[in-house]
Amino acid sequence: MILVSGESLIDFTPISLGDEYAYVPNPGGSPYNVAITLGKLRAPVYFFGKISYDPFGEILYSNLIKNNVDTSFVLRDKYLTTLAFVILKNSEPYFIFYGDNTADTMLKEEEIPFIDTQKVKILHFGSISMIREPGCYVFEKMIFENYKNCIISFDPNVRPSLIVNKEQYLSRFENWVSRVDILKVSLADLKWLYGEEDLDKIAEKFINLGVKIFVVTLGKDGSIAYQKSNYVKVPGMKVKVVDTVGAGDSFMGGFLYYLYKLGKTVKKEISNLSLEEFKNILIFANSVAALTCTRRGANPPNLDEVEKFMSNLYY
Repeated sequence: MILVSGESLIDFTPISLGDEYAYVPNPGGSPYNVAITLGKLRAPVYFFGKISYDPFGEILYSNLIKNNVDTSFVLRDKYLTTLAFVILKNSEPYFIFYGDNTADTMLKEEEIPFIDTQKVKILHFGSISMIREPGCYVFEKMIFENYKNCIISFDPNVRPSLIVNKEQYLSRFENWVSRVDILKVSLADLKWLYGEEDLDKIAEKFINLGVKIFVVTLGKDGSIAYQKSNYVKVPGMKVKVVDTVGAGDSFMGGFLYYLYKLGKTVKKEISNLSLEEFKNILIFANSVAALTCTRRGANPPNLDEVEKFMSNLYY
C-alpha cells in the first residue's frame, strides 16, 4: 500500500474566451495529484491531509473517492481551502497562492495516523506542504518516524514565491533528503536550489546523502534516473501539449505505480533495480506525464489510456 501525504487545493487554470481569459477550478496540490494518479492507475493508495468542508473541499474529497483513492486517513475541518491561480509563462506554469490558515495547513501532531508498516510500504511527501506552518512539522515528523521501516519518496516541487529564507530551506531540504529513498526533482528545482545543471555532480551529492534513486524530469526531453552504480535516460514522448500543470506529479505517480507493479516495495529491493527495470519505470512514468500534458489542468490518465498510448508507441 502507498500513503501519500500533503496539501490539497484548487488550481484555477486559465482558458481563452476570445480576447479574454477565464479561470476554471480544478482539484490540485502536488501530493494530491500524485494520489489521484495512483488511484487512476489502480494502485492501492491512501491520502493523508486535511480537507475543508467548504464547497471546494467537497470537490477535492469527492474527487479522491471517484478516482479510487482511499480516504480513511483524510481529516475534515471548517477552515477554508487553499486556492492557487495558474499563470502560464512560456508554457510553464507559475502559481500564485491564496492560503493563510487554510485547511491543508492546519494539522496537529496528535492527528498523525498510525502507520502499519506491514501494510504501508511507500510514503510519499513533498511540495508546499513541507514549508507551510503549522502542518509542515507534521509531515516532517512522519518522515523522521518512518524512514527506517518504509520507502520514503519525496518531490520538493519548489515554489520560490513561498520560500522566505532560501538558506534555511536548503538546510531543511537536505535534512529531509538524508531520510529519503526516492528523490524526484525538475531541472527548474535544481537550478533554483543549487544554481547547478551538472546532473552527474548533483546525483553524486544526493546518493552520498543516502538517496537510493534520484530522478530528474527534463520536460520535453524526458527523464533521467540515477542509482549508486548506474543511470538511465529515457527521451520524452511527442504529444500535442495543452498545458503542463500536474505533469511532474503524474510522472511521480507513474513512477511509484510501476515500482508497486514490479513488487519493489522494500528498501533493499529499490537499491538493486536492473537497468531494464529502471528503463521501463521511466518509460511508463514519461507516458503518464505526456498524456497529462494533452489535457487542461492536473488530469492524469487511467491505466487503460496509458497502456493504449504505450502500445501505439511500440507496435
